[in-house]
Amino acid sequence: MRHYLNQFELPAELLPQVAKREFLSSFIQWSWLVLVFSALFQIVLFDTKANIICVGCVIISWGIVTCVFLSRASLQKYPLSTFLMLGFSATQFYFPLVFTLIEGKPLIFNLDLPYEVFLHSFLALLVLTTSYLIYRVIAKINIINIRSILQQSGIFSPPSKSQLWIMGLCGVLSMFYVYVFSRTGWEVTGSASDKFIQTFIPFSYAPYFAYCGKLYGDHTKPNRAYNIFICVFTIVLFLVSMGRNSRAAFMLSFTAVGFSYGLGLLLGVYKIKILSWKNIVIVLVGVWLFIGPMSDLGTAMVIVREQRHSISKQELIKQTFSAFLDKEAIQAYRESNRYQETAWDEAYLDNVFTARFANLKYNDQSLTLSKEVGDKNPKMYEYSIAYIWASLPDPLLKSIGSEIDKNKINICSFGDYLFWIAGNVKETLSGFRTGHFAGTGMAAFGWWYLLILGIGIIPVFTLLDVLVTKEAPLFHWKSFSDNPTLHPTLRFSFCGLLALTAIFQYLPCESVVFTAAFLTRGWLQMVFTYFVIYHVSRALSAILSLKRLPF
Repeated sequence: MRHYLNQFELPAELLPQVAKREFLSSFIQWSWLVLVFSALFQIVLFDTKANIICVGCVIISWGIVTCVFLSRASLQKYPLSTFLMLGFSATQFYFPLVFTLIEGKPLIFNLDLPYEVFLHSFLALLVLTTSYLIYRVIAKINIINIRSILQQSGIFSPPSKSQLWIMGLCGVLSMFYVYVFSRTGWEVTGSASDKFIQTFIPFSYAPYFAYCGKLYGDHTKPNRAYNIFICVFTIVLFLVSMGRNSRAAFMLSFTAVGFSYGLGLLLGVYKIKILSWKNIVIVLVGVWLFIGPMSDLGTAMVIVREQRHSISKQELIKQTFSAFLDKEAIQAYRESNRYQETAWDEAYLDNVFTARFANLKYNDQSLTLSKEVGDKNPKMYEYSIAYIWASLPDPLLKSIGSEIDKNKINICSFGDYLFWIAGNVKETLSGFRTGHFAGTGMAAFGWWYLLILGIGIIPVFTLLDVLVTKEAPLFHWKSFSDNPTLHPTLRFSFCGLLALTAIFQYLPCESVVFTAAFLTRGWLQMVFTYFVIYHVSRALSAILSLKRLPF
């Protein structure tokens, strides 16, 4: 029998996931090594009482994270909800400690309320951890088999590489339509058809996920022709993002794939030797790109941003390159931004990319404004409730006789609204300042916001994890004899992988009512949009016989 099975050994890329996963334990060890190193330098270089206490808070928080979330059981059984919690912990605790040290700043740089910032973040972590543990118990009770419905609709069917290119093309065309042709992308409101087209923009990055195919069920590797196409496609996306003057447009293409690969490493889907010269060089080059050229390019985009509606796209790209080459202007802008005194202050990290994943000034600014308006402010409470209603479709609102004006609600962010009721002019309502759920929560609900967050996040965990299913493990006799404990292979829905950056950044959100909006619209829109584009791309691929393409 053993000889017979050995005659039919599967290719190496189809071998099973086995119980022993070295990367996860190595990742935990290295994360602690970096954390301790950063904490010691923070304490030595910036030895204020507030900084030391906040560093201690980060250490305790990461201890909770490694015990509860960075485990094989959590990652295997609840991968996306666990990833969401890793995102919250990283953006609120780990990344700020490391990134501020890299820039030579204390952890509490420019924070007016450092104790309150970390108190609220730590309490939120405790509440979210409790909710996560409750969710794990509830998840064992299968009341409505949503995953089965998704499987029947094709949500878990792996798209072919030709489908990925069709999705990418649809995304780029959607981007061109809403930002150049109809220009509704620059507006908060617009026709239902234009806004629906806008939902396809994230699929611009679909072709990049071919390199993470194992996660969604495609075990074939991209060939040389595919790599050539992806290089050309990257240049196109790069130019389009510059024409849009959007840093996120080209950043998301890399972060989403990077998060997918990182999640695959944690799950044991991919194998990697951490300490190798190749990986060290890759990491060093990546760090240099993000703290050097990419950061400068992002700053250059900000410098020319005021002109993006008044000049042509070609001229905007040209001026962006000119600003990118002017290193003195870039440094001057950063210095002025660091020390400027304005009513709304977001200065924390100089690097525009790392600031997207670790800006504690949003917490600080929101908490400062919440103190000014007071807890349970009636206006903030009414706006928060109205925001939930505004997330519902217009036909439904009309059918129940609601008088909610979605345009008035969506014309500003929670940060804008909190800033306005704190005594600023009404013209500030369209600035889309980024608020934080701690400050907006205190202003609207008082300390009850923590309870609302804890209850609201449980169904969010549920809906995220139904985007992952399990398959019977593919096995190989030699591997089975060496490692007799086999784990089912996880298969992610492609739409779940595409949203990984959004999942990682879901917390901190602007308000605790975002959990309700995710249930009423966010998740349904994400799944429905993918359902449409998957079946359309599949039909087009079959009609045009795109499977004959060289990739």
